[in-house]
Amino acid sequence: MRNTPVPKNTLLDYLIEHLGLKNSRALSKHLGVTQGMISKIRYGVNKPSSDFILLVYDKTNLSIEKIRELIGEDNGLDS
Repeated sequence: MRNTPVPKNTLLDYLIEHLGLKNSRALSKHLGVTQGMISKIRYGVNKPSSDFILLVYDKTNLSIEKIRELIGEDNGLDS
């Protein structure tokens, strides 16, 4: 059993709560992406790409503006 704390990620944590999911694994299944992709975003290895942002937009009822706000972007999408 792992005792290291899971880093806070506003977008991922919001999605898990908003969609009523149990954890990041359930989020990866809901979005149709690998657990590795979610983990890399959570741990800051990768920033959410434009493709990931559009996927979240397509699979949820969140606006692009809300998603960008949760990521912390002020202007424009980064790839």
